Formats: sequence, structure tokens, C-alpha cells
Amino acid sequence: MDAAFLLAETRETPMHVGGLQIFKAPRGASSHFVSKLHAYLRRCPVTAEPFNYQLTGGLTGKLLPSWDIRDDVDLDYHLRFSALPHPGGERELGVLVSRLHSIPMDLARPLWEYYLIGGLAGNRFAVYLKLHHALVDGISAMRLTALSHDGPDGFAPPIWAADLGHEFAHRPPPTPLLARVSSMLREELKALPSLYRGVATTVKAAAHLPGDPDMASMTEAPRTIFNVRIGAQRRVATQRTSLARVKAIGHAAGGTVNDVVLAACSGALRRYLNALDKLPEESLIAVVPVALPRGEGDAAGNAVSSTIVRLGTNLADVRQRFEMIQRSSLAGKAHLKRMTKTAVLQYTMITATPVLLGMWVPDLLTLAPPIYNVLISNVPGPQERLFFHGAEMEAWFPVSQIGQGQALNITVISYAGELAFGFVACPDCVPRVQRLAVYMREALDELEETFLRGPAPRRPRAAGGKRPARLKAKTSDRRRSAADRRKR
Repeated sequence: MDAAFLLAETRETPMHVGGLQIFKAPRGASSHFVSKLHAYLRRCPVTAEPFNYQLTGGLTGKLLPSWDIRDDVDLDYHLRFSALPHPGGERELGVLVSRLHSIPMDLARPLWEYYLIGGLAGNRFAVYLKLHHALVDGISAMRLTALSHDGPDGFAPPIWAADLGHEFAHRPPPTPLLARVSSMLREELKALPSLYRGVATTVKAAAHLPGDPDMASMTEAPRTIFNVRIGAQRRVATQRTSLARVKAIGHAAGGTVNDVVLAACSGALRRYLNALDKLPEESLIAVVPVALPRGEGDAAGNAVSSTIVRLGTNLADVRQRFEMIQRSSLAGKAHLKRMTKTAVLQYTMITATPVLLGMWVPDLLTLAPPIYNVLISNVPGPQERLFFHGAEMEAWFPVSQIGQGQALNITVISYAGELAFGFVACPDCVPRVQRLAVYMREALDELEETFLRGPAPRRPRAAGGKRPARLKAKTSDRRRSAADRRKR
């Protein structure tokens, strides 16, 4: 899976992910706090794994990747210092992060970049960390970042110099090419029975053979404006809401936090596509990553599978839409639970093959129907407040990646009692992606109105549809009062 992200790397489809963190400078800090912080960071050499991992050179570095551990990482390349133009608002920050996220990484260097961003209004600053997806998945990226922060009175080293302890077992030195090929073939031969089962379940899901009718098929996704060939530019938009609010909606609706997240995304996508007059008659299909169990010292790399879920965007009724999402999500998770871990990994690679082929040969996307329409990922994060050199982290937004045939990505992370939505899109295919952030807020309001407040109770009517006499009297009294006021 790590190798697949390297193989898919092109100018139009850089395979890195990122995180945007906003900090409030400590009380009483000088106006030079951020520049002094940058000077301190420059004095911290790169010693922590996986920030000193570098791909072995040549063609094998991409086809048969192996990590080499570097002791002389050039920090000046990986650590950058930027300042926002006046007035240093959310718009200026979004423009800068969108531009930084559009730039591919240099595969000949360790695959990370750290941007310290000053000039944010309200005595704040930001950090944008970019990591290649071959190095981390969402879960390991969250664990890495959380481990490098401290309490309000601490002075933790930066993430590339932090003592991460047992979270990262020291990787063995790279083995010769022939030994790696031989080992890979042995492992694949052992996995053949599981691979067979993975192929069988994939064919069953693709053909929609008799089984659970609530499970989404791999052939039912409609073609949308998201499932096209993308360009090299990216746009980033964000939104936040209270985790307690989402839990309350889920409790009232009889669902989970993830069900509410998917329902909010469904409502926002329905509004967005309706506004563009591009809403298909069929339900949109989302691919939802599912974290797999990790072994000891497996904090880096990718351990994730996915399931596909009907979003119910063809349904105007909020309750019906939520019920469809809930049923489809449960059916997809049950499908994965019936498979072994090896079979799940093989199944994931099989289902991802058309997407990878589309990245290498983009014109295939115009011929083959999409397997899914949008990727929606929900990654749990730390619930305690994090600090860095006394600066409190106010917000933490995910900035994920898109690919050919997948022009929009919605990733959600939880932090300190909030859910933060990160939208990443190709602006050539998905115009005005900032509107999705607005529609997300409206979709959450709609869910809250439906499940927590409900419709206003109607007054009872008498037989024949007439109002009760008492109500008539009150109405006539109001009319007489109005007439008296006009006379006066």
C-alpha cells in the first residue's frame, strides 16, 4: 500500500497529506515570538523517525521501495518560515496553504516539510505540516503530531527531533534487491488463499450478487463533477463544529458520530450540487477509510482499508437520508469483519486498482464508470488541549489529498471537543469549494433541527377540519382588539 502511493505520484496527483494547526501566542509574549520560535527550531537537528527516512535511489526506490535512515538531513530545506499579508485573516491563510499543498514533494529527500506561518490576526500563528502518504496514514500522522506537543508550561522539541520512544521501532537496514524480491514473492505465495477470498468478495460486491441489499455496490456510483481528470492546483476550505453537538444529534437519531459526519457531508454535497444544477438522480457513493489493527511499533506506514457507503443524496427527507447512510455503513463494516486481515488488505488493493490505473492513464476515467464519488475520512484525535512552547493550539484542520477521478476529499478530525472539517479540491473541477464549508454548517443545523428539536407540534383540529371554539373566540378577540386600536 505504501508503494502504491509512490507509484501514483505525478505532477497532477502529488500523494502527500497535511495538517494545519492554529496557535494562540502565550500571554505576554513579545511581537517577535514567532521569529524567535523559528530560530529555536533551526537549532534542532533531525533525529526522530520517520523524519530521517529517505527512499533508496534509482528505479527500485519507486517500484520496490525501501527506507534508508539518514543522519545528515538538511533542515533548512524542510523547515520554512512564511508570513501572511495584511490583514492576516482566514482568507489569506487559506490562499497560502492551498498554494503550498499544490506543490509536489522531492522524492530524493525525506518526505516531509514544516511551514511556520506568522502574521495571523489576533496574535496567532499557524503550522502547516506536509507528509507523504507513503510515510504515514491519517492515524499515524495524528499520533506523531500529538506526541510532539506538551502542556502549557512545557518546551517540547519539534516533531522531527522529539523522543517518540517505543512508538517507532528502529527500522532494519535496507536489504539487497534480490533478497527483497525473494521475500516479497514468498509473502505473496503465503497470502494466495486469502487473496482468492479477497477476489471472490470483490467480485461479489462489484456484481451485487444476492447478499445484503443495504451494502453499496461497486457499480452503482453515478458520474459527477468530482469524477473527472484533475489538474495540479488545489483549494483548501475548513469548517468547525462542537463534538458534543454531533454526539447529541447521533444519540437522538440512534446513530454514531461517524453516521452524523456522513449525513452532514451528504447534506452539504446535496446543497452544493443542487446550486450548480449538477445533482444526479442516484445517490452519491462515498468511500470511507477504516483503520486496521496495528502491531507493536507500527506507528508509521499505512494500515487502513475502506468500505463504500450510500450517502442518500437523492433523498430530500433528512430522516430517510440518515437511515440509508446508517444501514449502508453497517453493511459495509460487517462485510469487512467477515474477512481476515490479509484478505482485507488484498481486497483494498484490488478495489483501488482502477483508481491507480486512472492516475497513470487518466483518459481511462472518461471510459470506466466511477467506483465511488467522494472520499470521506473521519480520524480521531486527542481530546486534551495541546501546547507548543506555551502557545495553545486553538484548531487543527486536516488537509488531505485527491487523485485522478477523485476531485474532492473531505477529511474530519476530532480535537479538544471539536470536529474540524477539511475540504481539498481541484478548483478547475470543483468551483468555489468554500461554499461546501458554508453548506456543511447548514447541513448540521438541518440535522439538529430534525433530530433534536423536531417539527413544531400542530394544534388539534375539531371534526370537519374546523378549529375548536375556544380558538375561534381568541381569533375574534384579536380582530376586535385590532378594530379598537384603529378607532383610537
